[in-house]
Amino acid sequence: MSTEIPDWTKLEDQEVSLSGTAENAKAGALLMIRDDYAILIRDLSRWDEETVGKTVNVEAIVRRARSGPKADKSDEAIQGTASNRETWVLELKQFRVLD
Repeated sequence: MSTEIPDWTKLEDQEVSLSGTAENAKAGALLMIRDDYAILIRDLSRWDEETVGKTVNVEAIVRRARSGPKADKSDEAIQGTASNRETWVLELKQFRVLD
């Protein structure tokens, strides 16, 4: 598994080829780039049983996405409320199992 986390800002809206482990989470399908770092595969709810846990190569477009609800900009809502934040996701083009 790759040990470096890409600079997503430089890769925004570009097609990339990444390898990692296919894992499932409540949020959807993940590509584990390192043991402690995963990126969500947009619009893929789950990896299938034959793929999960295996090393895969993913060809995808890097996208910036909002996570969480939109923040209410009123003074009352700003205090103590988590605002929406941007995260990175992969828009899957294709993948292949490597092992």
